[in-house]
Amino acid sequence: MRGNRIPLALVAAGLVAAGSAWAQMPQGPQMEGMRGFARLHKQLNLNPQQEELWQKAQSAQRDAFKAMRTTGEQNRAKLRAEIDKPGADLKQFALTRDQLREQMRSQMDASHKQVRDAWFALYDTLDANQKEQVRLAIVSGMDRMGRGHHRMHGDHVGQADHKAGEG
Repeated sequence: MRGNRIPLALVAAGLVAAGSAWAQMPQGPQMEGMRGFARLHKQLNLNPQQEELWQKAQSAQRDAFKAMRTTGEQNRAKLRAEIDKPGADLKQFALTRDQLREQMRSQMDASHKQVRDAWFALYDTLDANQKEQVRLAIVSGMDRMGRGHHRMHGDHVGQADHKAGEG
């Protein structure tokens, strides 16, 4: 069962990241990403129409994330109930898990499109300066993600060209 938690978390995080990538929240709802998200919101100096679209997009994103989390919890409960039965048929268990995964993937795809459309509705109203601020926020977020990836995998700057035997 533990193996199902990681993919679900990645799916949920992916939904959040994909839905608002243009708005610089690639890491999901982590504190650093949320500060950057709030900072961008303030920098954009949205007019009332844009602010309403921002709020709608944020709400759609939050609702989609909650729905995915709820679905994941329900799926885990269904699978747990199935596997907890004495003499459970592991083949049927695997088939059920696959079906639930596909249903969740379909739900995620639909939610992803809905959230992305909500953010693009706002993006379409931005002026050239605001769009440039969004672009720069994305670049900054990608840079932070790259640095996080290197730390996570133990990569260190300057070690890539180091050859064995050199001091």
